Amino acid sequence: MSHPKPTRPLRLTGRALEERNEKIDQRERQCCACCGIAISEGASRHHRKLKSRRGGDEVSNGLLLCGSGTTGCHGWAHAKPAEARQLGFTVYSHEDPRQVPVAHVLYGLVYLDDDGGVSKTPPPTEVAA
Repeated sequence: MSHPKPTRPLRLTGRALEERNEKIDQRERQCCACCGIAISEGASRHHRKLKSRRGGDEVSNGLLLCGSGTTGCHGWAHAKPAEARQLGFTVYSHEDPRQVPVAHVLYGLVYLDDDGGVSKTPPPTEVAA
């Protein structure tokens, strides 16, 4: 039985990456999605499905978190993967971030979409052809 070849993760650069980051920042209202601290500088966008796990640059895969990959809430998400997974701040490599809710400080338990929106209900699952 052959397995389908995995698709390449979305990698954005230039203006496309800036637009993606703007959607994330607007959704988070310039606050850390985990602790709620107002952010003007010193934040980073966390990949819920880590790049090392083939996570892409989709808006649904990104969260604005305080700190860096080793400090603040961003550092916590990397240092405490089991806790971060329970709250939806990280997802497994086989999961679609759109299908995994996150315990967002502003919105509660929500699903993130690729337009920069949130929903209390999961999106429909895509059926493979």
